[in-house]
Amino acid sequence: MVPSKNHPNINNAGFTLVEVLIAITILSFISFSTYKMVDSNTDTKERVVKEDQVTIQGLTAIGRLDSDFSQIYNPLYFNSKLAPTTANLDSIYSDQNTSSNGSFDGKTQNGSLIPQFKSEEKSSIVFLTLANRRKIYNSKESRFAWVKYSLTPMEPDPENPDDNSSGLFNLIRQSIASDIYSSSLDWQKPKPQIVMDRIKELEFQFWDERSKKFTSSLNELNENKNLIRSIKLSIKWIDQENNEQKIEKTFRTIFPLFNTKLDELAIKAAAGQSDQPGGLDNSAPPNTGGTIED
Repeated sequence: MVPSKNHPNINNAGFTLVEVLIAITILSFISFSTYKMVDSNTDTKERVVKEDQVTIQGLTAIGRLDSDFSQIYNPLYFNSKLAPTTANLDSIYSDQNTSSNGSFDGKTQNGSLIPQFKSEEKSSIVFLTLANRRKIYNSKESRFAWVKYSLTPMEPDPENPDDNSSGLFNLIRQSIASDIYSSSLDWQKPKPQIVMDRIKELEFQFWDERSKKFTSSLNELNENKNLIRSIKLSIKWIDQENNEQKIEKTFRTIFPLFNTKLDELAIKAAAGQSDQPGGLDNSAPPNTGGTIED
């Protein structure tokens, strides 16, 4: 027996076309809202990650500079310079290059070689540091290394029409950790490491204890040009949004202040000698508490 269409157990009701269209519209709005939310979160994440990368790069660069600068090595921090005389002139400068292109500048009273501190232009610097870490097991390296910071032009990406790095520079670091007693350093060999990019301006300045100010010329420090106590870094760069950013930071060496001239006089007085020492007065002047003023 075929049941009648009006049988109570048979439901003839269904979705009308209007109801289906309303449901589709609601689902479309929900899907669109979900997509916009996910897309917005993705854009926010990418922007924050990019900003964090720039911040991390800057902090890493400052940390690398701080490690190198704080451990600058020079025996003049502890011993006075051996003054050239007719008797010791040959022994002071034997087997070493003391010209402006050389690596060392005479010796101290105990015979230690004095590394030359160089800054031929305001955006470059060369010095000997104790911050080296041997990367290869049993290699002929120590904690000593010559380090050079300088700028090299950035190369714009030809495949990126929005690349605005033209006219900007990379801050690079090079190091020589082997054969550090060489009379000349060949900076064409060490592989450069990019510390920071998109640099617009970079300047290193050095604390002059006599004038109580920073100077960009090492020559103004006279005999203290190899006895650096404090370095000020001023750096400007252009971020990805084409905004100019700037950082100024002062770095100091970890070595304490000693008056090597007074030490030399005390030693000679104890030995019954009266000759004036040839060392440098590398201590702070009286009433400064041994501090370096910014």
